[in-house]
Amino acid sequence: MNNEIYHAGVARVDITPPVGIRLVGYTVREGVSHGVDEPLTATVLVLRGGQTTVALIAIDWCMALMDFATRLRQRCAKALGIPPANILINFNHTHSAPVPPDYMPYDTPEQLARQQAHGEEMTSRLETACRQAQMAVQPVRLNAGWGECHGNINRRQQMPDGTVLLGEDPKGACDHSVGVFRVDRLDGTPMTVAFRYSCHTVTLGPRTNLISPDYAGTARTVIERHLGCPALFLQGCAGNVNPATGIGQDPDNSPLLLDDKNRLGQMLGGEVLKVCATLRTHRQRKAPELVHSVAVYWLYQYENILPGGEGAIRVTEREIELPLTPFPALAEVQKEYDEWAARLAEAEHQGAREWDWRVAKRFEVWAQRRLEAAKTGPNPLPVRFPLTVFDFGEIAFVGAPFELMAETGIALRNLSPKQHTFILGYCNGMISYLPTPAISREGGMETKLAYKAYFVPSEIPGDWEPQLQQQALGML
Repeated sequence: MNNEIYHAGVARVDITPPVGIRLVGYTVREGVSHGVDEPLTATVLVLRGGQTTVALIAIDWCMALMDFATRLRQRCAKALGIPPANILINFNHTHSAPVPPDYMPYDTPEQLARQQAHGEEMTSRLETACRQAQMAVQPVRLNAGWGECHGNINRRQQMPDGTVLLGEDPKGACDHSVGVFRVDRLDGTPMTVAFRYSCHTVTLGPRTNLISPDYAGTARTVIERHLGCPALFLQGCAGNVNPATGIGQDPDNSPLLLDDKNRLGQMLGGEVLKVCATLRTHRQRKAPELVHSVAVYWLYQYENILPGGEGAIRVTEREIELPLTPFPALAEVQKEYDEWAARLAEAEHQGAREWDWRVAKRFEVWAQRRLEAAKTGPNPLPVRFPLTVFDFGEIAFVGAPFELMAETGIALRNLSPKQHTFILGYCNGMISYLPTPAISREGGMETKLAYKAYFVPSEIPGDWEPQLQQQALGML
């Protein structure tokens, strides 16, 4: 902790969509939303240091594709009068949020209209929150600390034949750390708290159609009830991490539907409160005095921390370009498309279940786009994405548009020159999962399947993750 003075303001808006919109996250989920567990929110924290203003934004969406997220950053930046690079948007990754615009282009006309309308409404409300937060700025001090919550587990379970399924691996990498970023008024009372945890927000599973921020909402409620200020949940590196209880399987009519959600949220929120109680920004212990009484003891007193100079914020954003795996022979790409087209035709002919049709349709769309790209040459277009760092001295945030693995978050935090480094996936858009080299060799959903679901035309090479680490460390 230091005594530097920043300026900050916070604002929150409700972004809950109208009931009836389709939810994203589980292809096997059928139907559309029919109720609300908890409202979805967007919370904006504006921070100013010197001549630099940034916004840290937490949104209760699963994610947003790059084009939409880029437009969202631009509109928030315009509302605040700052560059888009100074906007860091973190998506909760709840699997009980609406389908984002352009993610499901084959949906019904009614649903596509709902998705576009909700995207525009959410953007408009977020612009309002940006302006409200900026108008509310006041002097603050910053502090950060860490705890642990063992409510998560590595989900890459290797079977006897070597295949990897989504299950549990108690020995696999898992980041149990809870990062806490405390923003206090000068009198030491909290203006807001941002907390970072790495775990898929999937305690509500595919058998429910309730709109919900998942366990993050419960954690926020616990924190806000005790601290009396807004709390921002920031999703960390959850690509290969699920709740220790697994993906929720309770249906809508189960009295235990919210049990796992509330238990994990209470565990996490309680840990944040514990860490917050250790963080002081307004006073510190003086040198002890020796007291001679019936007993001889040291007396520790506190003294106020005098205001320091103006704090500085450094923003670094790089546009990184990396090549995808080359396409196989065109005939093989054509064959793959033909197979998915045939599977889709069969599903339509047999009147297959809704989710069977959606699986076939999603991969048929991917295979068609892949075929069109392969016809232009053997190498896909490289992928460009922003990597963003907000640097507050000994506290830094790193944001990337990937589902990052637990190993990535652990390594970057350990290697960072900063005392407190918050590594965040799900930021400023979404490209796909970013497997480590070891995970790429092992296979499994994160490396062999997920890129297709995100409409990436070819597999993401295993050397991307080390390159991202190297770039991030060079920016810190």
